[in-house]
Amino acid sequence: MSSRIDTILRIIPYNWHRLVHEGHLPAPGTLSCVVLSRDDATMTNPLDLDAVENWHPDFAALVYARNIWPQIEAKLDAAELSDPGFLPEITCDGRYLQDQLARFLRREARAIQFSRYSHVVGYHGCRILDPTAYRSRGIVPSNTSELISRARVLFAGIPGFDAALESIGASYLEHNEGKVGLLLSCIRAKHSRNAYTGGSELISGLANRLGAEAKSRFAQAGTRTLIKCAIPMDWLDKHTTFPVSGAYCNHVLEQLIIRRRWPEDEYIGIDGGYMLTRVVPPENILEFIDMTEFGDDDR
Repeated sequence: MSSRIDTILRIIPYNWHRLVHEGHLPAPGTLSCVVLSRDDATMTNPLDLDAVENWHPDFAALVYARNIWPQIEAKLDAAELSDPGFLPEITCDGRYLQDQLARFLRREARAIQFSRYSHVVGYHGCRILDPTAYRSRGIVPSNTSELISRARVLFAGIPGFDAALESIGASYLEHNEGKVGLLLSCIRAKHSRNAYTGGSELISGLANRLGAEAKSRFAQAGTRTLIKCAIPMDWLDKHTTFPVSGAYCNHVLEQLIIRRRWPEDEYIGIDGGYMLTRVVPPENILEFIDMTEFGDDDR
């Protein structure tokens, strides 16, 4: 098996240069140089991992190129006999990336992403009491003191509040402080009935500790919602708790491979998310998505 993989790795540069020479694809690292316009690089047409049909065709051209796709298939065939295999290399932390073909695909997909888009889509889970507040202020980072004050009012008369707050612990209380949480996919949140769409984790944690009455009050405090946002590309590494720009294009690669290799698989969105460390302005809010029917903890 190892000799087969080594052979594949050795032919990658030859195949790529031949593909360039034949005019099917630009040279490595030059995709952004051949872009003459950024018609797609607008906030109204961001890269949305849920909108598979709208992904820029350059991604598919990269993955399905006639001298590239056979190499991917060979890798997948070899991966069936190994663990973890090739596909995880497409989305893994870059520090652990070892496969040469995966490295090449990720580098070129990143060039496509940054040349074709100015924004990506993120989904913020919350319970909306008044949509106009978001339209005027945007999505502001979590403020722990403010959330505790709101929780005291919401759970007034229910004994044990201070004990419940203490049991949560300082590290948990500080986890979301000054941050805006975003999911990569609404489709996945609906499929998994993601608890994140239920609103503040802090208030939810307090409700769970305080019992049925508190949980009932929390469930009625606003509408379970995902706010679809356009996030500027340059925020993904500058205003996040860890660099996430590669997450989008890497998942596009992963899904294009899966759709060609296993076309019968249902697309259930992309798991995961990240934390912004700044306000999402109101003009970046694209849509409010009612998630009332996609949460078991409200029932």
